[in-house]
Amino acid sequence: MNSLLRRVPALLTAFLLFVVSLFALRPDTAPPTASAAAEILGIDISKYQEEIDWQELAKSDVKFVILRCCKVIRAYNDWEVDATFETNYAAAKKAGIAVGCYMFTDAASIEEFEEDCSYMLSFLKDKSFEFPVFLDMESASRQEHLSPSVFMPALLTGLEMIEDAGHTAGVYSSSAFFNECIDRKQLQDAGYPIWEANYFNSVNGLASPAGHDLSGEATIWQYSGCGRAPGIRTTVDCNICYTYSYFNHAAAIVNSVLPSGTLKNGSNFTVAGTINSESVIRTITGAIYDLNKPGEPVQTVTVYPHAREYKLTGFFTKKLIFSTLPDGEYEFRISAVDASDTPIDVASSEFSISKDGDIPAPEQESQSDNGKKHGKDSQHDLNDPAAPHGSRGHLGTRFAIWTFRHLSMRKVSGTATKIGLKLELERTPLFRIVSRTSRALETGYLAAQVRLEIEKLKANAA
Repeated sequence: MNSLLRRVPALLTAFLLFVVSLFALRPDTAPPTASAAAEILGIDISKYQEEIDWQELAKSDVKFVILRCCKVIRAYNDWEVDATFETNYAAAKKAGIAVGCYMFTDAASIEEFEEDCSYMLSFLKDKSFEFPVFLDMESASRQEHLSPSVFMPALLTGLEMIEDAGHTAGVYSSSAFFNECIDRKQLQDAGYPIWEANYFNSVNGLASPAGHDLSGEATIWQYSGCGRAPGIRTTVDCNICYTYSYFNHAAAIVNSVLPSGTLKNGSNFTVAGTINSESVIRTITGAIYDLNKPGEPVQTVTVYPHAREYKLTGFFTKKLIFSTLPDGEYEFRISAVDASDTPIDVASSEFSISKDGDIPAPEQESQSDNGKKHGKDSQHDLNDPAAPHGSRGHLGTRFAIWTFRHLSMRKVSGTATKIGLKLELERTPLFRIVSRTSRALETGYLAAQVRLEIEKLKANAA
C-alpha cells in the first residue's frame, strides 16, 4: 500500500502530461484573427546579413522580415541606400515572406523629416509592403535632447508623408527614446504601429522572448540583436509581432447604406458608409454588375484614399448613376486594395430595377400648364425656409439647406482649401483641419439637398 501511495504523484504527473499533449497536438479549430493573442516571429536585416538563403528562411518559423531601405545621418552627411534592399525585397516577395522596411534617420525638424522621407520614398515607387514602413530614430546627438512637444510635430509630418504615398507608417526606437522624446500615446491614438527595441538591460538582447510581454505598449518587439535564423550565416535582429492584422488584409464598412430590394425605374440611389482598415487603403472601387450579363461591370468608380478610413461621399457617390439603369437584376460591389497590393472584398448587395419599385422615380420638369407647379414654385420650395407651411418638402431640411448656404463657412472653407492646394500646404496640420471642415460642410449641404428631394418625391407620389 505504501509503495502504491508513493507512486501516486508520478502517476498524476504522467496523466497531466498526457492531457496537455493532447491539447498541444490538437489542430486549430479556427484561423487566427487580428484580435487573437499573437507572438509571430520575424527578423530585420540589412547589408550586414550578407547573402541570404531565402528558401531556407521561408521554411522556418520566421513569418516576416523588415528590410533596411536607406539611412540618413546628417551629423556625418551620410546618405545611403542599402546595397541589398532591392535584392532582398525581390527575394523575400518570391519566397512568400511578409515584408516591411525602415529608414534610419536623425532628422530633428519638419523640414528635415520632409527631405529624408522624400529621399526614402524615391526608392519605394512601385513597391508594396505587408508590414509598415518604419522611421528608425535613435540619434543621441540630434534627437534625444528634444522634448515631445518639439519632436512630435516633425515626426508626424514624416509619418503622414509615408501614408500619403500609400504605405502604412510606423515608428521604431528604443524604450528610452519612447520614454524621453516620443509621445507613445499620441502615436497609438493616431493608429501608428510601434516597433520597440527592449533588451531588458542585456547588451546583445535576450536569447528567448519567454518571460516578457510588451504587447500592451508595442505592436512589434525587438528582443535581440544577436539572434540566429535559418539561411543566414551572421547574427540577426529578432522580433515578435503581436497582431495578425498584417496577414489578414481586411477592410470593413460601417454605417452603410447600399442598394437592395427593388428600385423604381429612373430613380437614383445614394450609397453611404465608412470603410475602415488597419492598414492604408490605396484604392476603393464601387461597381454595378448586370447579373443577367456576367462580365464587365456596367458602371464603376474608383477613388484613391491613401488612408485607413474613407467615407463614401462626394465623388464616389456622384459617379454611380442608378437612374440610368434599365429594368433588370443587379449587384453592387465594393472592393479595395491595401498597402500590400492585396485585393479585398468589402461589401456587396443585390438589387433590381423595375417600374414597380419601392423608391419612386423623380418627376420630370414640365413647361406645360403645370409649369408653375413644377417650375418656379418648385425651386422656391427647395431653397426658401420661409415657404408656406403647406408647401412640399420638410421644413427642418429646408432650413438646414438655407443655413449651410447663407450662414455656414462652407464657401469660405472651400476657398481656403483651394488656396492651400495652390500653395502646396496639403501636408500641414492647419490645411488638414480646413480641408476636412470643408468636406464636412459640403457633405452636410449635399445630404440636406438629397433629403429634401426625397421628401418632395414622396409628397408628389402621395
